Amino acid sequence: KMGFTTGGTDILNQIVAKYFHTSIGTAMLIVDGSIVVAGGFVYGFTKMLLKLIEDACVEKVVVCFDVSKETFRKQIYPEYKANRVACPEDLVPQLPFFRSICLALGLTIAEKDGYEADDMIGTLTQRLVASGSKVVIVSGDKDLMQLVNEDVSIWDTMKDVHYGINEVQAKMGVTPDKIIDLLGLMGDSADNIPGLSGVGPKTAVQLIEKYGGIEDIITSTDKIANDSSIRNRAKISQQILADENILRLSRQLAVIECNAPVDLKDFQHENVLADLSDEELLDEVNRRNPDSQNLQSLIEKFEFSSIFKDVNLNVVGQAVSSISGEYKTIYKDNFQSWLEELQQQKAFSFKVITSASNALEGEICGVAFSWYDEGASYVPCQHKESDEEQIEIDTFINALKPIFADEEVKKYGHDLKYDLKFLQRYGINVSGLAFDTKLAAYLLNPDSIEYDLDKLSVQYLGFSVKSEIFDQNSDCSLIAIKEVAFESSAKVHAIWLLAAGMQAMIEDRGLWPLMSDIELPLIPVLASMELKGVRLDIAGLKKMSLEIGETLEKLIKEIYNCAGCEFNINSPKQLADILFNKLQIPTKGVKKTKTGFSTDSSVLEFLSQYYDLPRYLLDYRMLFKLKSTYIDVLPVQVSPQTGRLHTTFNQMVTGTGRLSSSDPNLQNIPIMTEAGRNIRKAFIADEGRSLISADYSQIELRILAHLSGDENLIKAFANNVDVHTQTARRLLGIPADKEVSPQERRVGKTINFGVIYGMGPFSLSQDLGLPLAVAKQYIEDYFNYFNGVKEYFAEVEEDAEKNGYVTTLFGRRRIISDIDTAGRNKGFLKRVALNAPIQGTAADIIKLAMIKVQSEIQKNNLPLDMLLQIHDELVFECDNTYLDEASELIKQVMENVIPLRVPLRISLGFGHNWFEAH
Repeated sequence: KMGFTTGGTDILNQIVAKYFHTSIGTAMLIVDGSIVVAGGFVYGFTKMLLKLIEDACVEKVVVCFDVSKETFRKQIYPEYKANRVACPEDLVPQLPFFRSICLALGLTIAEKDGYEADDMIGTLTQRLVASGSKVVIVSGDKDLMQLVNEDVSIWDTMKDVHYGINEVQAKMGVTPDKIIDLLGLMGDSADNIPGLSGVGPKTAVQLIEKYGGIEDIITSTDKIANDSSIRNRAKISQQILADENILRLSRQLAVIECNAPVDLKDFQHENVLADLSDEELLDEVNRRNPDSQNLQSLIEKFEFSSIFKDVNLNVVGQAVSSISGEYKTIYKDNFQSWLEELQQQKAFSFKVITSASNALEGEICGVAFSWYDEGASYVPCQHKESDEEQIEIDTFINALKPIFADEEVKKYGHDLKYDLKFLQRYGINVSGLAFDTKLAAYLLNPDSIEYDLDKLSVQYLGFSVKSEIFDQNSDCSLIAIKEVAFESSAKVHAIWLLAAGMQAMIEDRGLWPLMSDIELPLIPVLASMELKGVRLDIAGLKKMSLEIGETLEKLIKEIYNCAGCEFNINSPKQLADILFNKLQIPTKGVKKTKTGFSTDSSVLEFLSQYYDLPRYLLDYRMLFKLKSTYIDVLPVQVSPQTGRLHTTFNQMVTGTGRLSSSDPNLQNIPIMTEAGRNIRKAFIADEGRSLISADYSQIELRILAHLSGDENLIKAFANNVDVHTQTARRLLGIPADKEVSPQERRVGKTINFGVIYGMGPFSLSQDLGLPLAVAKQYIEDYFNYFNGVKEYFAEVEEDAEKNGYVTTLFGRRRIISDIDTAGRNKGFLKRVALNAPIQGTAADIIKLAMIKVQSEIQKNNLPLDMLLQIHDELVFECDNTYLDEASELIKQVMENVIPLRVPLRISLGFGHNWFEAH
């Protein structure tokens, strides 16, 4: 596919966007001028450009720049962009290096005096589409939406949202061909386009829907003046008559020029677009090999070695070929000789190919293997409509069982949990897990969102293994064996080649113990939990749904009664109109967003102190979310195969190492309200069994005590003192002979946990309803008493600044510079740096506990099953006859999983349902 992207002129980034835009290939990333990140402008730009190249994997690339303030729009309207602030002094000397970086990386750039980057993009788009290409514009700039059509789309990478024709209409209210008219009517404060006074987005959309473009609107002033559906219709009609020339001018300024004389440049030569044929243009925007000498010079000049250290400069900037090798398909006649060869191997990579991604529904179609650098093989066993004689599935399973069970044979994979779930379902237990390339990519860069095998192969091997035939969701049993065989062999071949190099990187960064002792052993544990699932009381949920439905109906009546009319309760716009226009509720202290005054929960909670309507709305939202997200949805997600609910535990999502849950997400069931807690009653044990809940008590505070070595905190836990009560007593000056009230203890608890998450005085004052000065004093007093915590945080902050990352007790890294490439504020990054070692260590500890408990279960064949992990809590199902022994085993393992300076403690309970157990 052909593609290019642009940095737009988002109002938040207009300082930088004034001076350049960027246009680049499909699936690439340039944020709307947001290059101001840690390390300087050029650093941020280069870092994002490299990620962009890594993600795109396309051959056609163009980077577009503004080159002058004076453009043809300035000649038409001298005030155009006159309100833009001056370029930051630090940025001016760095501007030329943006081009240097692009050219050194082998990217073509486009620019032209007198024109803006938008015009370069529009012109290139029109020419490329005319030549039969598809174009993706990556930008958050609404102006560029006028270019969208069937062949052109926009990707706003800041929000990770893609815009085609329908999405543009949904966001802007009009189709792409009417964006120019919309911008002309609304105006644009960023570009100082005047527009029509008094007309905002809503009215502009309404006028276009009813009367058409600006010329049609100008000729329809009489109809507009008498149109009762338009607010301020008389004034708007008069304004159109008075300002029709301004209206036409505004539209003219918003139009992107698509026939500009674009100059194309690379480090080899220069061309003018107008002089190129379509075929020459397509060739001209190809990515080229990097200019290694110039690139190395720039790396040394700006000390950029850290961001280039994992980049293969022989791959960056050039087209990527497909991986190749000696790929064999193993049928019945050569299976035995192949099996004998496999039995001799001490290590191999493998990938299970299936008929569906759901391990409870799909079947194994075959397995691909690789154990040498030159190739791989595929063994089909359940492909349908095949003339070739495949291995019978029973023969296949019996032959592979001992090989997979052999702990001495190392197994490599990519997303091994997926493979293990299918193998476990077929009765094949896998031992000797030695490496997972997806897991390795996650540990190396835990804040990435993509660990695709193809991208890793391109990045580290210089070859693509992108599948053209199937993916994990495909029914591979219906695809020709030869096609599946080739692509699955390519994938498993890449895994084999990647494993050695990636393991060296893991070891080099001190991550091997974390991977080998925690993350790899956890994979079969999670696979077993996901296959087991948990039973649901569906009848109980249906009853709960009816009861909450009745409560919601009553709340809706109360809401309409308070509002004095009916409206869409789930519409923030309509709600804001009711609250702040119809009911005239004062807006002092109310947050304001781009679209008006906010109606989020924090605003409603504030207003609920004084008005009934916000209080009813909060109750409605809470119950509506519970009903629509859990109560009505969970029964539908019960597996027809097992009659149980099966969640997915994501091992490679959070930056801190904590597990997350999805499809459904069971970690977000609210427990602060009675209705939320009641949902746990629906999670039940089988007949003759009970659920056991084991929840670590204040584990993050205990880890803080261990990591900081703070004497007072260690003493409190060693003496089994309630640390929240102690903190409240200390900060509030409560005498030893006076009992601490629940409200006072809440102060201590909020501060204790707030410290872990880097809470500042303002947030503390908001949470506790305290004056800012009092909150600030509480925090100062806290750190004066727990001085070791203060010193520890200072060390972590210093390490984060010096190394660019922080580590957990087990060596897990959180790379601070990778958390947000758009450049989060320093306070946010500081909070992340302080919290990551604590939360990450807690995640590592509970993972170790899961591994050790599961090991005991399997070793002794116990009537105990681990079902769920909810942050610091583990949920088990156990035979009633074994409850006491199981409880003792769980307590013993979890509390002694690792020696710390303070004791680990769990709260333990059991019952027929999760509510009772917890």
